[in-house]
Amino acid sequence: MNKERFEAIIGAFSSSSVMVVGDIYLDQTNFGRITEMSLEAPIPIFEMSRQYHNPGAAGNVAANLAAMGATVYLAGIVGDDTNAGVLRKELDDRGIGHSGLVVDPSNPTNTYGKFRAGGDTYPEQEILRSDTPRLSGLSESVELQLIEAVKGLASQVDAIVVIDQVSYAITQRLIRTVADCAMEHGVLTVADSRERIGMVKDFDVVVPNESELGVGLAMSVKTEEELKAAADVMLMRCRSALVTRGPNGITVFAEGTATKCAACASEIVDVTGAGDTVTSAATLTLLAKGSLEEAATIANAAAARAVAQLGAVSVSREEIESVLFAEDRSETVVPLETLSELIQSYQAEGKSVVWTNGCFDILHAGHVTYLMNAAKQGDVLVVGLNSDASVSAVKGPDRPVVPEDERALIISALGCVGHVLVFSDANTVGLLETLKPDVYAKGGDYTIETIDQDERRLVESYGGRIALIAGVDGRSTTSIIQKLTNGDG
Repeated sequence: MNKERFEAIIGAFSSSSVMVVGDIYLDQTNFGRITEMSLEAPIPIFEMSRQYHNPGAAGNVAANLAAMGATVYLAGIVGDDTNAGVLRKELDDRGIGHSGLVVDPSNPTNTYGKFRAGGDTYPEQEILRSDTPRLSGLSESVELQLIEAVKGLASQVDAIVVIDQVSYAITQRLIRTVADCAMEHGVLTVADSRERIGMVKDFDVVVPNESELGVGLAMSVKTEEELKAAADVMLMRCRSALVTRGPNGITVFAEGTATKCAACASEIVDVTGAGDTVTSAATLTLLAKGSLEEAATIANAAAARAVAQLGAVSVSREEIESVLFAEDRSETVVPLETLSELIQSYQAEGKSVVWTNGCFDILHAGHVTYLMNAAKQGDVLVVGLNSDASVSAVKGPDRPVVPEDERALIISALGCVGHVLVFSDANTVGLLETLKPDVYAKGGDYTIETIDQDERRLVESYGGRIALIAGVDGRSTTSIIQKLTNGDG
């Protein structure tokens, strides 16, 4: 796909209107640090510094569709509780209509919690998960209310997406209602189900992964032949299937053909919600008159951006473009005002921003390893790059060897780097105060006591975390210069 064709397709995303129906979760991520062991029990004390909420499951599909520019309505079931109110606020913040939410007073709002903790000398990691109790059965009254909500919204949309997490919202009667509404109003139908894809009938597209397809049809899918056989059975029920296959990309099954679409290269940080991103991107591509193969290509790119970040995230059109046309990194090097706005938007989405800074003169393996490890501390890595003047002030008049514009270009080309800021300040206190990153990464040659204490106090004052990243022994710009000077290189 060339860039002109991509822009034509993705430019039409904002003219699409989609209803998402299904199981809805509130994803709650708690960030903090382990400070000590409890005196009352042999358990660690978790000191929470911040908490983020995101719509999950069908809600994550809706959030991705909205981030990609579509008008979105969400229909599903919530409890009569505080978390339902939190979920509605998160939907409001993303511009997602939620008049289709039905309240079930007999069940809580599905809520999925993660607790992540880090320390001064070890990376942030997940330490605990929490979940709401298994829901009781869906009453006929609540089911009928949801069906009526779907009927009421069907005439306002171009597509209906069904997301079944095997919670309790999706029933055979609801599936039939969606298919009937699609026939009446001429809308696209798309579905994904964790375990019951076989119950979906008369839809335009299903988007399961290999395992979901096999489980839903009670068939083995371990070989290419078995996968094709399962897809053939699915095509007796629906018109086409986009089967996601992890690092093997997506295989498109339609009208007796199977077309493989390769995955986009990406560092895998967390695969949570990647299927939701695929479903969203594929749906909007098809609404934009893209082919099934084009839908798979754009969906692969969206998934590559999603898995490179922590947790279930929303992927924008700009992020998809950055994956498909990775050579264009012109928007990576940004001024302070733009960077501040970007960081605020990332944090509003629940993404964790990592800041590190340095000269990075004559980039070498030690630098790259350090930046890759720093990026693993959060979702988006921002690199502060010392200007030529500030490098000379610290390193001497013969440095830098590589001028700042070239250093910025080289750093921006690294896949682990989200943004680059060139700065001239003697320290980063002012920048940290303006940007307030979630994590401040420093090299392993520092300790918490030897880093700039003004920077330390500032980061800790707003609840940020300081991460010390081990370096690579024997790798330094100074040693490279010495080798070249001595004629050893």
